[in-house]
Amino acid sequence: MKKIILLSVILLSQAIFAQYPVWINSFDTPADLQGWTFHDLNGNGNGWIQGQNIYHNGTTLTYGTSGVLRYSINLVPTGNATGFAAENDWIISPEIDLTNAGGNITLAGYLGRQRSTHTSVSRDVYIFVSTPQKQVPGLSDFQQMATDAQNSGGATYKFSATSNLPTDLTQFAESLINISAFAGKKIYIGLWSNRITTGSAPNSQNINIDEMAIFASVLATKEVKTTQNITKVVENPVADYLQLKLNPGLKESTTTATIYNMAGQEIAKENYSKNINVTALTAGTYITVISDGIITERVKFIKK
Repeated sequence: MKKIILLSVILLSQAIFAQYPVWINSFDTPADLQGWTFHDLNGNGNGWIQGQNIYHNGTTLTYGTSGVLRYSINLVPTGNATGFAAENDWIISPEIDLTNAGGNITLAGYLGRQRSTHTSVSRDVYIFVSTPQKQVPGLSDFQQMATDAQNSGGATYKFSATSNLPTDLTQFAESLINISAFAGKKIYIGLWSNRITTGSAPNSQNINIDEMAIFASVLATKEVKTTQNITKVVENPVADYLQLKLNPGLKESTTTATIYNMAGQEIAKENYSKNINVTALTAGTYITVISDGIITERVKFIKK
């Protein structure tokens, strides 16, 4: 089970709980990187990869149990990648469709450090907007964005975790980025790893990204009055029926359950019942949004 450490900034936390998922990638399996493109520009075989998180256990680097998108110059369990001083690696997402997203849009990243000496874990985020003239970006488009960012004082968007990093290196800290400027657009996200140590845009190397997600506000939903999920899944993974221990503040007679897949697509929506039939769902991870129009909560479940 993923362990997520939330930021203590209340307003940011409220923003997440008041929003619906548009796109989510948990990086649990290699299949979660389908459609992503990789670029190992210094050709040393080191770069972005999906796999188990890695961390220093006090003696040596070792594997954790969480599926993550990770980048490290260190080879597990020991050693360094040849030529790491010249690292120059990109990973670029497939298209993320925000054409139906509006209001406040938040990009969330759940970041983990690999050593206790890493007091700051950060990553520049480059976002390409599709246009009729150029719908799909090339690597050169992201390289130009990185160059422009360095010349202008740094990237506009950045995942960053500092004071909220947990002592337990197998846990993750939440970083939130406001990307409301991209409402109604189709975008691509690029992450760069480099060995720039001077100038305005140095990039830290060792990082585990447990999950990335985009949430958008729903204008028809009233203001959320809770700041934490109280609704829980009774038994997870789920076989045929999803059973929830409902937040007592929710009115069962007016509560709906909306199920989304991890691409943010709505799969089903129905009135809440104590046994929500999910037999038609394929095996995988899903998000259920529970709402009575006043309280809205989201819970994750796994379908067997």
